[in-house]
Amino acid sequence: MKSGRLAVNVLINLNNINIEPKATFNFMGKKIFPAEAETKESQELLNDYLRWLPEHFVSHNCDLTKLEKLEITIWSDFSNPITPLGMSDCKEIMIYASTIWKADGRDEQIINISQIEVVKGSFLKYGIPEIKSKSEKK
Repeated sequence: MKSGRLAVNVLINLNNINIEPKATFNFMGKKIFPAEAETKESQELLNDYLRWLPEHFVSHNCDLTKLEKLEITIWSDFSNPITPLGMSDCKEIMIYASTIWKADGRDEQIINISQIEVVKGSFLKYGIPEIKSKSEKK
C-alpha cells in the first residue's frame, strides 16, 4: 500500500456506512469496487499508484506494456479493535492486502500481505487526517 493513510481511510469510510470494509482497485480498468468505495481519497490512491507504476517498472527493468492484470484488494475487521497496553486512546487494527497480477506469457500471481496499524480511537470514526509539513501550510 503506497499510501497507508488513504487506504485505511477508504476502509474506515466503508465501515462507517455499514458496508464491508473491503475495496478492490483495478489498475488496468482504472476502477474501484464496490461503488461505495469510490471517494476522493480512493481516487487519489488509485491515481497515485497509476503515476507511480511506470517508475516502479523502470526501476525493476520491466515492461509495463506487458502487464495484463493488476488488482489490489484491501480489507480489515473493525469489529473488535485491540487497545494496546498503555495506549488507552489508540486502537490496533490489522490491514490486509491481496495483489493479483498477470504479465504477458506468465501465470497469474497473488501476493498477500498484512500489517498492524495503531491509530487514535477517534480516527476510526472520522478518518486519519493529513499531516502537512510547514512548507505545505504556507
